Amino acid sequence: MKTETRGSTVSTNSFITQQPGKTIWILYAVISIIIRLPFWLFYFVPRTLRPQPQWTYRQAITNKVVKAGTYFFFSMRVTPTLSLDPGKEKERFVVLEPAPANLYQGVLQDKIITPVTIGGTWYPDPYRKGEARERVILHFHGGAYALGTGRGEDTGYVAKLLIQYVGNKVFAPQYRLCSVPGGRFPAALQDAITSYKYLLDLGIPSSSIVLSGDSAGGHLVVGLLRYFSEHNTLLPAPSAALLWSAYLDFVPYYGSVERHHNYATDFLSRPLMDWSREGFVPELMRSTDPYISPPRHPFATNTPLWVGVSGGEVLEDENDEFVMNMKHINGNRVEIYAEPHACHDILGFGNVIGFETEAERMASVAGTFLHNL
Repeated sequence: MKTETRGSTVSTNSFITQQPGKTIWILYAVISIIIRLPFWLFYFVPRTLRPQPQWTYRQAITNKVVKAGTYFFFSMRVTPTLSLDPGKEKERFVVLEPAPANLYQGVLQDKIITPVTIGGTWYPDPYRKGEARERVILHFHGGAYALGTGRGEDTGYVAKLLIQYVGNKVFAPQYRLCSVPGGRFPAALQDAITSYKYLLDLGIPSSSIVLSGDSAGGHLVVGLLRYFSEHNTLLPAPSAALLWSAYLDFVPYYGSVERHHNYATDFLSRPLMDWSREGFVPELMRSTDPYISPPRHPFATNTPLWVGVSGGEVLEDENDEFVMNMKHINGNRVEIYAEPHACHDILGFGNVIGFETEAERMASVAGTFLHNL
């Protein structure tokens, strides 16, 4: 029987999250996918039977395999490990100390969750004080606030596209996750402030900083922009912000993923989203709070905002709603681009699921947006 605690590491007595149940579940998952794979390989030969007729054969197969694999994996709720050891990133990985205490105000003040030392990775190499002025992308990785490190294994492809089409350098913080102790809201937002102040302290002007975030990282960017708006004398605003398939709505409509009209054309599944919602939202905070679910809570911002979304993903509606409401605020500059037939977060996973061309096109559109500012 499963027991849940909101706003902390989700504790569970579920059979599949403990041994030997975890091993049995993995064997079942592998066997299940192997058995179904020949059917998928045959079934998706005709274009008319693919989730989207415009999809390639590879896209149709990988979407099914990835969806099945992630469903089984996220059901186990494997707790990730965040390390401050440089590892394979070597000199590209840096350690950040918390910013001055006065920068963490309002919603960032919490009796239990306080700013901590975090890490971050530079791409393609670290920024050096005194370098020629360059556009620096402060990118927050995806993973539903439950997974990800900002290191090469989950952010390398994103960074490659951002450097090619958007900016000269990318810094990806290793922010705290809600799947580990001390990682519920506002931990990640505190770490976002720490990261932004780190870039300013390097001598990078705010006019050269662009915020960026895919999936849950997009949610973090929106929270940071809202915080800048509410505390506009603390820190200078960034030059622009980019959202990629942002995961914006944490209101727990259980089962809604399966009922969504884009469910068949996306690899997102309920286990990951449930895990995220249960661990991210504080126990004494409503899931409808503006910082938790921003689509229905627009705010004024001086930062130009670009939103990229895919027409085949389950998060399409909440991104559309967010953009529509933000555009109603006088003075906001908000643009949206929709890649018609793609699935969730092609910027982050396009190389895995066969959407490289679509990911490059989306990144190119974002680069044009910045060029025209």
